Amino acid sequence: MRTLPLRLSPPFFRCVALALALLPAAGQAHRVSSVSLISYLDTEKHTYVLDAAMEVMPSEEQALNDQISPEDAAREFAQEYLVVMFDRNDQKPEMSIETVDSSDEATPRELRRQQVLTKLTGAIPEGAKEFLLYLDPRCPMAVVMVVIKDEQPGRRMQVILAGEYSRPVSVVPLVGGDPFAGENGGTAKAAPEPAPTVAVASDPTAVPETISKDEGKAAFLAGWRSFLDGSWLPWLLTIGIFLLTLGRKSVFLQVALVLVTQSLVVALAAWKLIPAPAWAAPALVVVVVVICGEAIFHRHVRVWRLPLVIAGGLLAGLDLAGSMPFATTFATGGVSSKEVIFYLLGTESALVLVALVSAAILLPLSRFEWYRRSVVQPVAIVLIGFAIFSSVERYL
Repeated sequence: MRTLPLRLSPPFFRCVALALALLPAAGQAHRVSSVSLISYLDTEKHTYVLDAAMEVMPSEEQALNDQISPEDAAREFAQEYLVVMFDRNDQKPEMSIETVDSSDEATPRELRRQQVLTKLTGAIPEGAKEFLLYLDPRCPMAVVMVVIKDEQPGRRMQVILAGEYSRPVSVVPLVGGDPFAGENGGTAKAAPEPAPTVAVASDPTAVPETISKDEGKAAFLAGWRSFLDGSWLPWLLTIGIFLLTLGRKSVFLQVALVLVTQSLVVALAAWKLIPAPAWAAPALVVVVVVICGEAIFHRHVRVWRLPLVIAGGLLAGLDLAGSMPFATTFATGGVSSKEVIFYLLGTESALVLVALVSAAILLPLSRFEWYRRSVVQPVAIVLIGFAIFSSVERYL
């Protein structure tokens, strides 16, 4: 997760610096936004194939897109971040790239996404015992991988975080049986792999009962990133709540309402019970503008404040459900309840962090007479401008 620089300057400039630090990087050319990968291991022919499906997002500036094509972006990602290893020795696989359109014809041109299929192939070294995939620490995202060994898929997908290794997979041929369970299905020539943390259900759509520690950590970090790094609108909504009033009861109630409604919507979206519509972000912009605008013109909580905050929490949940970390975490059909809980814990702890930082900055300043004139009103204008800019930058 990137760090947000915060300079200890006078109150207004401190808030402006925070807002500027949150601005998304502009002027990027084609870049990889998500990666799902299938590793095919053939222990009889001693060959491996890694099929990586990469979602590539274009820049709004065509000149930058012309400089770096989707294929170049995918090639650079594979060469820089994906490290194929056997017995912890780096390999140099051959690479082939193909581009397909992952959006249907009804999708507007500005919202279309391209998917680049990158294939890495090579021979398994003689005498090798284990296959590993290492993700470079500089990689900006997690990679989801499924291993298919001798035409049989692994028991569970792996979520590999930056700077981590995948779970090792034995490439020693088996006499027979399940290639992922040497001790049960046949006689292996090497020690069997550790028992999986999740049992395989006969129904492929069944939901696993438990998840491993690493997968729980990955879900938590994905929830954290979806709030802090996916969309800036939930940030603005949380900070805006503190501008109208700093009364403990009022602020606690509003933050709690946002927390509950946001988590409810995210959970329903994770279980595929509700969609994440494209209009959620523009509607959330309107709510943020109204909430921050109230702080400019008056300082009292009116009757419409709580319904407005509830609407903001619902829309923030839909906005998070449309983020890339959410899509990566819940890309498969079966969704574990514990995985959803870990993801929610990530989003909720991020929201609480933003609320605590906002309170820590604004509460001491509220004692001064110039607080509303020099802090609340300028910060409200900055947040309103940033919300509108985010909407324009995202959809136009």
